Amino acid sequence: MSEHVLLVHGDLLTKERLDTIIKSRRIEDTPKCCFQHVVFVPGLFHFKMACADALWHTWIQPQAGRTDVNSLWQHVGILRPHESGKFASKPGFRWMHHDVLHHDLWASILDCWLVEAQTRNSTWDSLEVFAKCAPSWELIVEMSESIINKFVANTTTLMNLRQRPRQERDQRFENQVLRNRNELLYVDLCHAMNSGDIGQVEASFLSWIYIFKATKKHKYAYHTARFMVQMRYIYPEDLQQLIRLNWLCNLTGKAFKFRPVDWLVERNNLYTKVIFAGKGSNRTIQHIINESPLIELYRECHVMIENGFHLKQRTIKHAPPNMTKTLQKLCDEIRRHSPHIFMARRHADCQVEDEIGVGMIMLVQDKEALMDCDGEVDVVGVEDVIDY
Repeated sequence: MSEHVLLVHGDLLTKERLDTIIKSRRIEDTPKCCFQHVVFVPGLFHFKMACADALWHTWIQPQAGRTDVNSLWQHVGILRPHESGKFASKPGFRWMHHDVLHHDLWASILDCWLVEAQTRNSTWDSLEVFAKCAPSWELIVEMSESIINKFVANTTTLMNLRQRPRQERDQRFENQVLRNRNELLYVDLCHAMNSGDIGQVEASFLSWIYIFKATKKHKYAYHTARFMVQMRYIYPEDLQQLIRLNWLCNLTGKAFKFRPVDWLVERNNLYTKVIFAGKGSNRTIQHIINESPLIELYRECHVMIENGFHLKQRTIKHAPPNMTKTLQKLCDEIRRHSPHIFMARRHADCQVEDEIGVGMIMLVQDKEALMDCDGEVDVVGVEDVIDY
């Protein structure tokens, strides 16, 4: 085993158990018995869940931030009018965290495009009128770069905005550009994972380490930072390449269909422990063990029957909902409050902290900050692995 490695993908609990095993085997004689060939790889599915939960802690959990007319909580009331109560407590990842962040960002960016178009030509009073003018690709690229510079905050620009005198500040604009930044970080991570761009995924870790630290997700901050150091300074180049090539998998072979390996593990756990686990008195550990090798055979039988009867609905994955009217309603609400137009002396009910800046300060002031590992482990729900 000295010439081979075993990559183990999992969540923080898997990491802690693996560390315990390796620590207890340090006195063994051979590298194999010491488990030196086992290399833990952070599961990107659980990492993405932690990112979404960190944004929930930033934008939803504080009670003071829910009353502002342009808060994410108010937008949830439009996007999920019958489920706002669930979002206030501990919502599920897929339907509440993941989708709401995407939909809110879509509406915000559409409003950014409208504001940018109107500043360039007053006759472009809607995006439909702007589209009918057939703008050139060069103009679209130029406007998109301008939108990023104007309406997406970074730590330096936000600090400059908040250091102005009170009568020259617009707190609602500050909160909005900060939320655009946070949501773009999350959506960019999702796109990078789905497209298999593991380099972009790895490049996003540093920003999330700061956010994890500021939102008291110390375990994720510590283990992510530790793995970054190992990938950059400890592991040989061949091992780094192996990890990057095996961090994601593509079960269908289609474009934009890459999935984290730990998601595949959770999916297999779903079939093993829920779907084919038996019912009533048959639901025993021995029954689950006996059935687990047959999961793929069961799925192959299902596919064969579906092909034989020419069934059209061959999946339990639901089609994405038609959000056109809902997003239009949210866009109208955003336009009514004009959060992307700077208005001096405009007050917000709550000033949201820049978590990246706060995390930077915490790590600089306390060298042992990453060692404070009192955090939480995210729980995977059934809908998270079915409709992913």
